Amino acid sequence: MGANTAETALPDTLRKLTNHLTASYAGLLTPAVVREVVQDCYQPLSNARIAGYVPILVEHNSRARLRQLVRRPDATAPLREESDGIRGHSVTSALRRLRIALTRSAPAPRP
Repeated sequence: MGANTAETALPDTLRKLTNHLTASYAGLLTPAVVREVVQDCYQPLSNARIAGYVPILVEHNSRARLRQLVRRPDATAPLREESDGIRGHSVTSALRRLRIALTRSAPAPRP
């Protein structure tokens, strides 16, 4: 089987959502960050019994998280595609810190 990437793991509707959000946040966040946020919002809902509501919930949660990222001062600094040269942060470590921050700020799932 092929590589397990965010693109192959998401259904078509979520891939379209990712493309739409990437275009909406083009000047503010990198496409990799938008994909990561959508995937993180989709993951807890991936095994939902009623899949019809999943894209709506993922869109709502993704937009909320992306708005939080954009509101932060210099939101793009840790999210650039290349190292910033000053601190020597790579994209991988920046995304790891972002994932941790988003996980901590996300509300706890209901039982």
